[in-house]
Amino acid sequence: MVGNTTGGVDLGVLGPFEVRISGAPRDVGGPRLRTLLAVLAAEAGHVVSVPALGRALWGERPPGNADRTVRTYLSRLRGSVDPRLILTRAPGYVLHVAPEALDSARFEQLAAEGRRALAAGEPDVAREYLAGALALWRGNAYEEFDDVETLKAEGMRLDRLRHNAVQDRIDADLATGEDTGLIAELEALTAAFPGHERLWAQLMTALYRAGRQGDALEAFRRARHGLITASGVEPSPVLAQVHRQVLAHDPGLLAVRSGAVATVPDDALAAGEHALLEDGDLRTSREQFDVAYRRAEQAGDTDTLARAALGLGGVWVHEHRTAATSALLRTRLRYALDRLDPAAPLAQRLRTRLAGEEDYEAGTHEKILAVLERTRAGDDPVAHAEALSIAHHCLLGPDDTAVRHRLATELVGVSTRSGRRTDLVMGVLWETVDQFLAGDPHAERMLGELDDLLAARKHLAAGFVADAVKVMLAIRAGRFHEAEQGAQACAELGQAAGDVDALGWYGAQLVAIRWFQGRLGDLVPVLDGLMHSPTLSARDNSYYAALAVAAASAGDRRTAAGALARLCGDDLGALPRSSTFLVSLCGAAETAYLLSDAETATRVSELLRPFAQLPAMASLAIACFGSVHYPLGTAALTTGDLDRAVAHLRAAVHHNLALSHWPAVVFSRRRQAEALLRRGGVGDAVAAERELRAADDEARIFTR
Repeated sequence: MVGNTTGGVDLGVLGPFEVRISGAPRDVGGPRLRTLLAVLAAEAGHVVSVPALGRALWGERPPGNADRTVRTYLSRLRGSVDPRLILTRAPGYVLHVAPEALDSARFEQLAAEGRRALAAGEPDVAREYLAGALALWRGNAYEEFDDVETLKAEGMRLDRLRHNAVQDRIDADLATGEDTGLIAELEALTAAFPGHERLWAQLMTALYRAGRQGDALEAFRRARHGLITASGVEPSPVLAQVHRQVLAHDPGLLAVRSGAVATVPDDALAAGEHALLEDGDLRTSREQFDVAYRRAEQAGDTDTLARAALGLGGVWVHEHRTAATSALLRTRLRYALDRLDPAAPLAQRLRTRLAGEEDYEAGTHEKILAVLERTRAGDDPVAHAEALSIAHHCLLGPDDTAVRHRLATELVGVSTRSGRRTDLVMGVLWETVDQFLAGDPHAERMLGELDDLLAARKHLAAGFVADAVKVMLAIRAGRFHEAEQGAQACAELGQAAGDVDALGWYGAQLVAIRWFQGRLGDLVPVLDGLMHSPTLSARDNSYYAALAVAAASAGDRRTAAGALARLCGDDLGALPRSSTFLVSLCGAAETAYLLSDAETATRVSELLRPFAQLPAMASLAIACFGSVHYPLGTAALTTGDLDRAVAHLRAAVHHNLALSHWPAVVFSRRRQAEALLRRGGVGDAVAAERELRAADDEARIFTR
């Protein structure tokens, strides 16, 4: 199960870098050749540009002949391995191997199978998969390449997945009755990772099962002290629940569980509702609601069936992104609805969720707004609050600013009657997002209010959004290094919360960082893979736009034109008016400029003009590309309307200053200078020089 099945090349990165051909070790050459092969392996199946390979070898200061030297090294590398493995693909090279040729890919596949088995209540199967996954590790991932930024980041990602797999394996051990044999391992792990509450809960469970109640309570005291000292927070409800069980001599702690996590309460429905409504923990809630739904279906418990189906919908709309999982959710919602009295409160809530799911994917909002009106007329504040939040999520396009603001304000008011903390959190969160999307100068005050609310008690899903907005603000300030670190940490939080947007948002933030660094071309291979990701929203077309701009920036006109054609379809106006509508059009404007495509630029200008006063934001304000006046000015430059270009770009400078978006200010000034020089009117050359000097002065504050 854990061996390589390719029969040809086998690449080992989970420890010292190894290359085997037909089972025999192969020396591929010196450190630089090994580095190039490792970088290609990390992006196996995706093109890595020649400049990106050069940066892997020499950092940000490559020699003058770097591109030629990289190609020479690649030629030598092909001679060391099968030449068919390394293919030339503009603008660089791609390693053409089966996914299972890489031990890290086999590890991720086995770990995912183990987690699925764990969630399905099959801990024995999970243990086999997880043990196989962990057995592939021979050291630290990409351990000899710490000086290569991309490989260091990939190694850190794999190490985190390894840590998660260890915890999953321990859950599987506990679920099959293992306890005392785990204590020494868990003592070492909690010492190494004192902030990981799941490990402390596992240690307390193992100690209690070993008859060491006092030690289990002491473990909780140590965990609580460490959390308060390091972060000023109390233990999570899950860890506190284990503490209460130990104090109460709860026999449930001694039971061999068939569930996915050995430390959650036996009542899966209560555990799911607590995880969702109190903690914003989407991953745990989905696992628990799935268990509760299956049990209720077998027992014929209609009420529990309906509540579990509702819980599976989650906090957001369209959390179940793949066609299969989306269809399964709707089937369960309808199945539960068919078994309820149509007048029952739960039936109304099920209809609300179904309307939201259907409207979101269709890009409409008629159904959810009609359901919302019925909840307003009713006397169920919980149903009313859920309808408001779901409706808000279906109205994230730039046309809906005023309506969204009313919905968010109403939700905050209704939360006082619903009695659910999650409704207040979502109301404040939506108000915060709305203010940023509208370019409101007081948006950061609202973010502070959200922070205060989350400081009182964590809510993982809302905290993920708040942290993502802070990454956006760091990009606006030109603190690129801080923003990139924050984006990675934010993605980790999103994955921990079980948010399907974790990868997509990280990609959007990386696009913004590289765009303002002038390095967007580096991301062509990444974007080529991301735009096909099943975790992206069905209404998100922004990655086609990002790939088009990145490829055009790298000089790959064919890829750029293809991506732009996929984005435009028969008519750009048919793009869904979603939360990525404006940034998709911004990408179309920039690509049209780089490709001298006046026809596309004209259509972009028509579509963007009504939204000139808005900032171009992605999703829930998690990435900002500056004032919409900038792409309008760029489109005018492309069509040759120089007076309009100057006017729009002058407005872009002003609006970006108001946003404190310094990288966008610099870009706007430079393109304004270009427009002025091309127009060549009286005083335009002097004005252009003034804009360029100001842009250079402002650019000096940025951190790479």
